[in-house]
Amino acid sequence: MRKRKADCLKFQKILVLNLPFRTDRRDAMTLSAATSNIALSFIPGVTGDSIKSSAYPPPAENQKLQAGIRGSWRTHMNALQQVIEQNLTTALITEDDVDWDIRIRQNLQRFALASRFLTKEKDSKRNLDTEFPIENKHNPETPDTGFHILNTPSITPNLPSLPLSAIYKPTTHQTPTSSTSPYGNPSNWDILWLGHCGANFPRPLSPNTPKNPPTTTPANIILTHPNDATVPTTHHLKAHPFQGTLDALALAYPPHTRVFHRATGGTLCTVAYAVSQRGARRLLHQFGVQGWNGIFDSEMGRWCAGDDPDMGSSSPSAPPPPPTAATGANERREMERVCLTTQPPIFAHHHPMEGESDIGGLGGGYARKHETKYLRLSVRMNLEGIVQGVVGGRGRGLVDQWPD
Repeated sequence: MRKRKADCLKFQKILVLNLPFRTDRRDAMTLSAATSNIALSFIPGVTGDSIKSSAYPPPAENQKLQAGIRGSWRTHMNALQQVIEQNLTTALITEDDVDWDIRIRQNLQRFALASRFLTKEKDSKRNLDTEFPIENKHNPETPDTGFHILNTPSITPNLPSLPLSAIYKPTTHQTPTSSTSPYGNPSNWDILWLGHCGANFPRPLSPNTPKNPPTTTPANIILTHPNDATVPTTHHLKAHPFQGTLDALALAYPPHTRVFHRATGGTLCTVAYAVSQRGARRLLHQFGVQGWNGIFDSEMGRWCAGDDPDMGSSSPSAPPPPPTAATGANERREMERVCLTTQPPIFAHHHPMEGESDIGGLGGGYARKHETKYLRLSVRMNLEGIVQGVVGGRGRGLVDQWPD
């Protein structure tokens, strides 16, 4: 049987951030990718102590952050720089301890369906209430239980929801809206946040927006995929073992439900995220040139939510000026930040026993258990069996680490 050629999961390139001395992580990533027929490129990680003071953007306080935080920031900037220099239309950027379910392509195909619907240029203000049977779910998030990412959190009481199957007829062959990406036209989105360690449901982008807006649009809709076999049952939905409560997803939707939505509520951990050329340029300009002053994943989460008033740029919460004959509608669209995510994440941190982050101050210290949160048929948890040929075809012999 002819072996399938390795690919980049329908992105132009997959860039893995790896500190050169973490050869253990590079070995594991190389093996995991090979068993999944995924092609990788490695970006050398940077240590914070190697960055000259003159290389930092404002404010000067960022130079006092932990060395691991500073090195992580610079490594992400170098990855974005490569996306821009090579003029890549899309690229997936991951950390070197990332893990995925063996059904990764199935998960990404569903994400692509949702992404194309949520990023159609002409549909950004589309009133979905008139076209689909929207169901309003109660939002169980509270200021105490939500992930504390945004400076000015605003929790919406209702979650307008729609099954993914309702937007695409199963009998109709769906073709991508863009010849360059099955995830939607890359000129219409910035970030696809595919791997994280916690995400909130969408928030209003403007303080003037009602908490419960009168219409449902792609900006606040939550697309659902029920009975998803890749999603652990409710009591397993926790980003960390020390997390006090279950993820809000577990309380808002039936067991084994995956959701897709805009990442305007705040998202944590840059486990894996795709950028378009447009997104890479905007992120490098924001955090490499204009200003940066915190752990990069939190900064990017606030950027997606438009919650960055102290970063030296005009607030995206302010309504954009109306298009003129000179600027046209295109400039107005460019002011919108379009970040999408999914819950639970498609990629997740793998936690080896006694493993600890090289960034510092993240993840609660050493891992107490060998596991990967959120992933049922984890590649890393099954890696030995896959490499030895003990498990494989059609899921035979694979260990489900989060059984019902």
